[in-house]
Amino acid sequence: MTYYTKHDYIMIRRHWIMMFFRYIKFAFFVFVSLTFYVLAIKFSWTLGSEVIKYIILPLSFILLNYAFIKLILYYIAYYNNLLIFHDDNIIVIKSTLLDTDNVEIIDLHKVTKIDAFATWIAANVLGYGTLVIEQQREKVREFFYVPKPYKAISHLKEARGNL
Repeated sequence: MTYYTKHDYIMIRRHWIMMFFRYIKFAFFVFVSLTFYVLAIKFSWTLGSEVIKYIILPLSFILLNYAFIKLILYYIAYYNNLLIFHDDNIIVIKSTLLDTDNVEIIDLHKVTKIDAFATWIAANVLGYGTLVIEQQREKVREFFYVPKPYKAISHLKEARGNL
């Protein structure tokens, strides 16, 4: 579950489907890297040792390192992309490896409309959607891949009712 409820705040992490897409990308790069390696070993007599040693094996090594580095950066971005509902504030944290101080606080007094929607059948079956928060002065914030967005709306409406 990606909703973490404490006595005075609720923390929401994005849906696991985001990391699933990243795993597919990681697996693709690893597959391409291993394919280069296997082809280099299998056709070493045709390609020549210089082509294998200076082109194919370094390319395979670079692709494999790129895949692992991107996976680590995706983990950092996934676990540091949070929504926190605290009393009368919505705290949005989006930090990465380089951008560590990206914190935004939305006051519930300035929120005029809260909406959620899930498009297509996969989003409805897997239980994720988009949470839309409209603030004063026509500022609209959309939070994608929120698990069970209607549950988040009920928490926000309850918090607004307590004001």
